[in-house]
Order: sequence, then structure tokens, then C-alpha cells
Amino acid sequence: ILEPLRPGPKHWTERLDAKLFSEHRSEWPMSHDQIGDVIIVKVPNTLEKHSTAIGEAMLKQNTNARIVCADKGVKGQFRVRDLEVIASNQSDETITKVRESGHEFWVDPGAAYYSPRLANERLATVDCAKELSLSLGRKISVCDPYAGVGPALVPLSNTEAVDEIYASDLNPEATKLLKRNLPGHWVECRDAISLCKELPECCDLLLVNLPHDSVGHLPKLLGLLRKGHEVVIRGWAIIPLDSLTDVRKRINEILSESKLISLELDANRSYSPNDTYACFEAHIIRN
Repeated sequence: ILEPLRPGPKHWTERLDAKLFSEHRSEWPMSHDQIGDVIIVKVPNTLEKHSTAIGEAMLKQNTNARIVCADKGVKGQFRVRDLEVIASNQSDETITKVRESGHEFWVDPGAAYYSPRLANERLATVDCAKELSLSLGRKISVCDPYAGVGPALVPLSNTEAVDEIYASDLNPEATKLLKRNLPGHWVECRDAISLCKELPECCDLLLVNLPHDSVGHLPKLLGLLRKGHEVVIRGWAIIPLDSLTDVRKRINEILSESKLISLELDANRSYSPNDTYACFEAHIIRN
């Protein structure tokens, strides 16, 4: 007689020792991030001695995961995650391949910033590129001076609307993966604010994704845009909710020497109780 199938645990905490779990019931982390086959979890200080048990339980629960890391905050000049491996069933490397919106690329959450939560923003950028290509009647060129590992550029490289891509990042580890993700395109480790000297008037679509400094850097990036026809700046900024009007005025001032076709400032994504993660999109003609 076959034994009836019994459902497995619905949450990884059910794989912990029952007595251990009951002792710290309110402290166990109930959520985590998974990037590719890497799980990232914040372990409270009071539970650090149980990190291995947490990691092993998560691996058993998530059969598509290879490694579990404790998130110790951010570190270094590039503010990347400080990850500590607490369990693995193969290698301890945090480099992994992710699939997003039908596209695959390499990331390393321990070496370069990547957020799967911005996937919809990246899809909107593809739509923007297609619309600009249609408006100009040709393929367009794109420049991303803060490209990271290239999550915004990989889908653009796979659309017929885009021809040339110019991508850079100041983080050398990010640039290594960027080159791997964008073969055949211009990819270098560069300081964005000096890029105009190397690539003057190189693009029709400029991406500016340095959320804490995007608007401040904008004046030094305008020289990357071509002149004499419609071009687009698509950027992201973390803005205090009570400063949206001021930021819009500031962007208008920065673009005052160009013909402004349109400017949108979309601030519907919460970043903190007092700040919003906003997207701005400006259509201009540089003189």
C-alpha cells in the first residue's frame, strides 16, 4: 500500500527545531530576497549564532537556491552589500545569472548593486527607446554612465530600436560583469562626469540612474546628447516629497539652453516615509 503524500513545510522556519523556533518566535526573519540562485536574508544580532541553521533550512525549503547569505549592511566606496555566506550546497561565489522580463544576465549582489524591484522601470525604458526610434525614423544610440551590471541595457540591446550602446560604471567589479552582459558594445570603467570629453554627442537616449545625485550630475552629462533633433533623458532620483516642485524647477533650469519638448516627473514609488523614488523623462532638442 502506497503511503499518502504529505505536503512539505510551507515556510522555511518549519524546518527549524521546534523548541529553538518557539524560543525566538518573534525574531526570526520572515522575508528574504532571492537573486538568481542566491538568497539574501537579514539575520538579527540575537540570532547570529543560529545563522547556519537558518541558512540550511532556507536551502532545504528553496530547492532552486545554491547559497544563502546574511546581509550585514553596505560597505565600501560603492556601497555594495556586505554578504556573509551562511550555507551553500555548491560554491560560495555570489555571482549568479538572473532572468528578468525574458532576458538573462549576470549579477553579483556582493560586488555590484542590482535591484529586481526596478524591472518595470526597465521595461518602460525599452518602450521609451522604441518610441524615440519611431519618432526619428531610425535606430537610436543609448548611453548609460551609471550602468552597474547593465540590467537596463540588456533588454535594450535585444530590441531592434537600438543600435549603439555606450555603457560605463565607476565600480570595476560591476564593469567586469557589464562587459560580460553586453558583448560587442562600448563598455568601460569610467567616471561619468568626465565622460563627455571621451564620448561627445554620442547618444539619442541618456539614462541617468544615480538616485541620490542624478539631478546634480545632470549638467555635466548633457554633452553626451546629440544636437539638432529630439533626444531623451530618462533619469531616477530620490526626492523629498515636499521638494518635488523645486526639483522640477531645477531640471527646467538645467535644460534651459535647449528646446524643451516635454518634462515628466513621476513620483509614485515610495522610498521612505518622507522621500519618493521618482522617474523624470525629458524630451529636448539641443541647440
